[in-house]
Formats: sequence, structure tokens, C-alpha cells
Amino acid sequence: MTMATAAFAEPPWNAPLDAKHVIAAIPPGATLAGMFFSAVLDAARNRPLKLSQQPRERYLQFGFYPIAEFAPLLVAAAEQLHPDRSLRQALRKLGRGAPAALCASTLGKVTLGSAEGVHAIVTAMVNTYSINLRPCRCAVVSSKATSMVISLDDIPYFLDSHHVGVFEGTLKHAHVNGRVRIATRGYDSADLLLEWTA
Repeated sequence: MTMATAAFAEPPWNAPLDAKHVIAAIPPGATLAGMFFSAVLDAARNRPLKLSQQPRERYLQFGFYPIAEFAPLLVAAAEQLHPDRSLRQALRKLGRGAPAALCASTLGKVTLGSAEGVHAIVTAMVNTYSINLRPCRCAVVSSKATSMVISLDDIPYFLDSHHVGVFEGTLKHAHVNGRVRIATRGYDSADLLLEWTA
């Protein structure tokens, strides 16, 4: 059963964000593909910035590393790359770069890079979540002509900012103007409503 559109709201962009609390709550077994670590480090090097939170010099593209290691790196990058934005908005901005980071990999070229049309591109991004972020569940709940509802579960970091940005970036990658609203079900679970103009 899909949620009513009225259940979705704009993410809480103006709410305070306790990044240390979020990071402390990340389960030790939660991992993320190295390509996303590399994308953040590359963005910092291109400025150039030295991230104080960088725990390793190199990450293997398809190696898996603790999200508890990634989240502080993401926060440090967000604060330094976008000092004029709130932390939530900066994390959102970094999230929008996820499609480009994914398409730089072999997996991304085969999945997201070969998809055509908004529905196929969003579905490809959904399908890569459980491959690149473990453990997590991500699924298309409903699909209409100019909207989709996505369910996200076991996403233990910045779900209502960074991951909203991921799907905003996905809509941009699909060359449509759209927005993403959220219905939170818990600190690591939510449904996202993606809407766009035809």
C-alpha cells in the first residue's frame, strides 16, 4: 500500500543536526563501497582541501569500509566544501553528487549509466543501494507518470539530508526538474516521494 501524498513533507532543512550523535549511533557492521569514500576525497583534493577526518590514504573502489568511518569524512567535507551552508544543506549538496560518483565505476556504467528515462534511472539508483550500502533495503513502492515513492530502510546516517540529496541528484541526472519530500518512519527508515514535471 502506498502512502498518501499528504504524508510527505519537505525535509527538515532548518532543524539542528547533531552529527556526533548520528555517527555514534551507526552500527559497527554497516559498510559502504569505497568508491563513495574516493569521491569525497577527490572533491576535497580538487579544491584543494586537507580533510582532518581522513583515516586512510586510499580506498579500493569495490572494497567495503565502515560507514562509521565514512560519516565523519562526509561531515568534514561538507563543512569545508560548503562553509556558507548549514550542515544539512551541505550534506544534501554532497548527496547530489552520488550519481556522478556511481557512474565513474564499472557497476555504475552498467546500471545507472545505461538506464534511459526517469523511471529507469531512479530504479537503477534504487537497485544499487543494497549493493553499495550494507545492510540496507531500498525499493520502489509505487510508480506513476511523474512521481515515484521509494522506501529506504537501515540507512544509519543522514537519511533526511544526504540521502534526500542523492535522489535529487538522480532526478537531475535524468534531466528533469523535480523535488524530493520525505515521510520519516524512524531514525534509519523513511519513504521518499520523488515528483517531477514531464
